[in-house]
Amino acid sequence: MKSILKNIILGTYFLTVIFSLTITFNNFVYAQDPSPTDNTDIDKNFNIAVASDWGCKEEAEKTAKNIQFHNPELVIAGGDLSYEENGACWMEIIAPFKEKTVISMGDHEYHDTDGGKVGAMNDYLKPLDITNTYYSFNLNNVHFVAIDPYISYEPNSAQYEFVINDLKNANNNPNIDWIFVIEHIPLYSSPSKHAADSTIRDVFHPIFDKYNVDLVFSGDNHNYQRTYPLTYIPSDSSTPIISKKDHSNYKDVKSGVIYIISGTAGRSHYDITQQAPFVAKQDDMRFGFLNIEIKGDKALVGTFYANKMMDPNYTPISATNKIGNILDQFTISKLITSGSSS
Repeated sequence: MKSILKNIILGTYFLTVIFSLTITFNNFVYAQDPSPTDNTDIDKNFNIAVASDWGCKEEAEKTAKNIQFHNPELVIAGGDLSYEENGACWMEIIAPFKEKTVISMGDHEYHDTDGGKVGAMNDYLKPLDITNTYYSFNLNNVHFVAIDPYISYEPNSAQYEFVINDLKNANNNPNIDWIFVIEHIPLYSSPSKHAADSTIRDVFHPIFDKYNVDLVFSGDNHNYQRTYPLTYIPSDSSTPIISKKDHSNYKDVKSGVIYIISGTAGRSHYDITQQAPFVAKQDDMRFGFLNIEIKGDKALVGTFYANKMMDPNYTPISATNKIGNILDQFTISKLITSGSSS
């Protein structure tokens, strides 16, 4: 993998003891110690592409070209990749940016792939030099953790303990300004083909709140949805607290996590029958990807780039959106804590 992707931290349910061993594959560094290594001399201005539910048809190819045009430093494919008995067609589609691509596991990697888990490992993880279905890594000043919802994640499981320790260390790392989670099953969703999963939500949302996760990327529903910043409610987790009901601009006050479904890479579309009160933006008509532009330790800008021009009557979000393919845009700004009156 390219040298910009550093400090991959392997979490594996086969291990019950944490080792300090590190294993290098290409230029990724996988460590079996879930303590993010400090970064020095890093570029804190870069962009990340996110899309799930690909398939191998024309729209997936268009999404890949769309991503390539914006030239991200990292591509996150959040599960449900080829929908075939192997990953060959999908690997061909992402070939131009394969070496900077990471994935999280979707149900189709397990169910469609010949050989089940073994096939998924051979067809998807190994070609990307990823050695386990849940793991974490740092890219510059951003920490990522990928969760596998199709193996055990309940409290006291190996994956649960890994995620707890990993997020705790990331939150305490002074070189990490942003924390993102990759996980295929939606924790929150407007009504669509797949309901939000309350089991995984009740396990992980309180942890995400505790360790100041900024964004959670999901898929499974083949549409685009972005929530407001949400805080967990134990008594009824299906009605979370909306920390700030602003459609596009947020101050990062370490209160509330934004959940994003980007199942728009090209497989198909699932209708959204209504808009949940905690969802700020949604669309079930466009294919494309979500771009996250990291602006150092001060802000990030999320932009959904559709693969084609919007309706002729569509009003661009900004003057720079000349071709009308920006479906959504939002900003999270870090608060300045010293000498600030804000």
